[in-house]
Amino acid sequence: MTPLIIIEIIAWIIAGFGLTVIVLASFDAFLHLINTFIIRRPDEYHKRMDLIVLRGKLTTRIIFGLDFLIASDIVLSVLVPNLEEIARLGGTVLIRVVLTFLISKETQDLERRQEAEREHDHLSGREREII
Repeated sequence: MTPLIIIEIIAWIIAGFGLTVIVLASFDAFLHLINTFIIRRPDEYHKRMDLIVLRGKLTTRIIFGLDFLIASDIVLSVLVPNLEEIARLGGTVLIRVVLTFLISKETQDLERRQEAEREHDHLSGREREII
């Protein structure tokens, strides 16, 4: 086996880790959705909070999987023979980096919304105690 074949195998293994993380995260999120909406049937407040938490977990796990895919692309860049292949690889990495950035931003927004919901509920609980 030549070193280039070994590098390609390593890159595909790393990409496989990323895809596995994304697939398992999606499957886990789906099972939690079934549990939330079909089995438990919570009230509207808990349903909303469960969705925010579930979405945050899913996006974090997708980012983690994308990081593996980006690492795989970086390893594969060693094998790139010409400028056209480098441009294609660069485009792929750019798309994955942009996706990671956008999903990270959405995760931060979800965390802020979750914190605002908790603060609102905490204040609403206080108002009920005073009245």
